[in-house]
Amino acid sequence: MIDTIKKLWSPGVDENPLRLRRQIALCNQVGLFGTVATLPYQLFYYFYDFATYWGVFLVNLLFMAGYLLVLPLNHRRLHSVASNVLLINGGAQLFVVTAFIGTEAGVNLFYFTLASILVFLYQHLRVQTYAFVMALFGAQYALSHFLFTREAVISPVPSPWVDIMYAGSVVGVLMLSGALLYLFRQQIDHAEDELTLSNQYLETLSNTDPLTGLANRRALDAALEREWSRLSRLSSGLAVIMCDVDHFKGFNDRYGHDGGDRCLQRITTALEGVLSRPADLAVRYGGEEFALVLPGTEEAGARLLAERLREAVERLQIPNEAAGEGACVTVSVGVSSINHVFPEVGFHGVDHLIKRADEALYQAKASGRNRVVYLAYSDRFDVDGSEQ
Repeated sequence: MIDTIKKLWSPGVDENPLRLRRQIALCNQVGLFGTVATLPYQLFYYFYDFATYWGVFLVNLLFMAGYLLVLPLNHRRLHSVASNVLLINGGAQLFVVTAFIGTEAGVNLFYFTLASILVFLYQHLRVQTYAFVMALFGAQYALSHFLFTREAVISPVPSPWVDIMYAGSVVGVLMLSGALLYLFRQQIDHAEDELTLSNQYLETLSNTDPLTGLANRRALDAALEREWSRLSRLSSGLAVIMCDVDHFKGFNDRYGHDGGDRCLQRITTALEGVLSRPADLAVRYGGEEFALVLPGTEEAGARLLAERLREAVERLQIPNEAAGEGACVTVSVGVSSINHVFPEVGFHGVDHLIKRADEALYQAKASGRNRVVYLAYSDRFDVDGSEQ
């Protein structure tokens, strides 16, 4: 039922920016609600004394058509025209109908509804224009209030019906204003949810390597900062693993960059396969180099996981004849870890941890590749990061 009602004010809403969508939907809603709000008055005029109220009845039919005209105008993307038609139609209806039945019926109270949603109907409403329209509404309300007394109108409503109509107008103003603002609030909440999802998506993109889907250097820096802070409080260990694809330049030269990309993607799958904890982070460090951040991990655990990673890549059996006949793609792995943080070191000590893992990787390369080398984090170094 709710979805069916929403479809009534959907013309022209889709395929527009979020802010414009809210304004178009609100414009359609006001047009529909203006039509619906007029119906009870029409029923009274028709059944109570049509001979007396036929004039205001016919005039209201024209204004109801004006409200409904807003929907096709928005559907044809004439959004500014639709908003202008809506305001002119609404303001004119309240003034003309009040001239027929008088202010005692309370119809002119709906000026407050128009004023409450005016600022939401336009995308770029200048202050001067807003002030002018508000002043115009105020003037129309004042004129109708003082000019259209019971003695001066064409077809006044008799008691007690005029009192009932006034009470209905008050309730209608409050319900219509509340309903429109509630719907607009819902649309804003929906837009904020979409914006939050978009921001989360953009943040994910900014922290993700597009080729492998792994985290990138930016995410690595954030994770290391977080884990280093945690380590300074809990002293539960932190390990970093650096790995590099052996003879990758030759692989690219022989199999092309597309082949190199596929190779890195397969290695990424193997790398993710050896990680078992949500807290572990895999990063494409750059080019053919990867990094792993392992919170709560000491030397033994880091060595074991590094060896599993090396073996997992070797088991892929990706041919790499650039490294020799019958050779396959392998990785060299460097590992370092720390169990606690010295207070005088500060955050720059995490750079030293990465440096030690990178030095271990260099040694693995220099000593024949396809192997794991571990270098302990230095026990003491100066506060500027240099070893003692």
